[in-house]
Amino acid sequence: MREYNLCIIVIAALIVTQPDRTLATLQCYSCNSLITESGSCLLSPSTENTIPCETQCYTQFSAGNLTRGCLENGTPCTSPSCSSCTTEKCNTNLVCQECLGLEDCATTNVTNTEYNTLCDIGQVCVNQLNDNKTVTRQCGVSCAAGTESTCSSCTESLCNVGLYPKNRRQCYTCSGAECNAVTSTSVAGCSQIDAGCFTTGTSTSNMTRGCTSATTNVNCAADSSDPSCLVCNSDFCNSLAYQRDAGSCIICEKCAPLQFATDAKSCGEAQYNQTVGCYTMTSGTNVSRGCLNTLEAGCSTTNSCTSCSENACNVAASEIKCIECISNEVSGCWSASDPATLPAVSCPNGTCFSGVWNELGVRGCFTNASHLMQYQCDAKVEAYQCIMCTESLCNKHTFNGAGTLGQVGLVGLLMGLVIALRSAL
Repeated sequence: MREYNLCIIVIAALIVTQPDRTLATLQCYSCNSLITESGSCLLSPSTENTIPCETQCYTQFSAGNLTRGCLENGTPCTSPSCSSCTTEKCNTNLVCQECLGLEDCATTNVTNTEYNTLCDIGQVCVNQLNDNKTVTRQCGVSCAAGTESTCSSCTESLCNVGLYPKNRRQCYTCSGAECNAVTSTSVAGCSQIDAGCFTTGTSTSNMTRGCTSATTNVNCAADSSDPSCLVCNSDFCNSLAYQRDAGSCIICEKCAPLQFATDAKSCGEAQYNQTVGCYTMTSGTNVSRGCLNTLEAGCSTTNSCTSCSENACNVAASEIKCIECISNEVSGCWSASDPATLPAVSCPNGTCFSGVWNELGVRGCFTNASHLMQYQCDAKVEAYQCIMCTESLCNKHTFNGAGTLGQVGLVGLLMGLVIALRSAL
């Protein structure tokens, strides 16, 4: 019996002297983002090694460095820089960007560590489009179904970066001497999705570019009437240098007919807020051509102006209209004292004529005249009073001689005779 009791005592002593391993059943991921070159500690902690832990697992983010491991006894772990948990391999917290509707929230990316924040267990990264078109980025719950146009969520660290929404306006954003020639490094998303891009400046060394929605370093609003502000509404559109080659155009006055591209002249240089291209403008009966960068009033239908963007593109013959009538058919055709009331036609070759044949006044497009009429005009046979001109409605000069009866002439008398004979039959 004594021997049995001694055995019991020895077994009990062994049990007492053994360490309590029941507490060392918790496994925690253990890594340091500064040490793991692959980035797995931040992006995929489940691929990292685990260590046994008797207390709690933790994830800590401080000064851009992320660590995961087992929390030592007595070590504090408080939000927002530290998060602890007590279940197996639970320290998989995400790091997301947190930016609450500020101007920069539209363009934050993985290099902006100032916006990185540690999420609680179970949270994901979220981008939210606000009612005022700004963006909020933060840790949160997954976006609800049907909210894809205003909410985006993802389940990896720093996945809520880049432009959001994807169609957000992108503009060159810079200022100063380095801003005249833009580079891809100066591209930034605008704080509002419906913003425009602007360019303004006073010289090649003093240029400013950006988004019209910017609250800092902005000189031009979307509705600015300042002529020094060039506002445009497509991605990367504010790239024009302070001065650029304005190309070449036909430059002439009273030049309605077809021109030749070989006669184009240099338009010099245009500033960033001037339009480059060529114009054709009609003023009354005169047609002029030139460079768009020289037109202070611009080119539009209000000033009877058409434009084109290629070099020497303003060569096409302007639409010339000619009065078309015969004096025995149209009242007022002989004197043309009120040309606006007379019928007119377009003349493709841009040449009008007026003349007298058989005591009838005839006006029209030169190409529509008979070969005999064209010969008499070209030969300048005085009796036919033929005059050619190359401006709209220019064939309006008054003919000499011949009264009302004379205007009827032989043709009119013959027609009257035919009618009389028909009536007698």
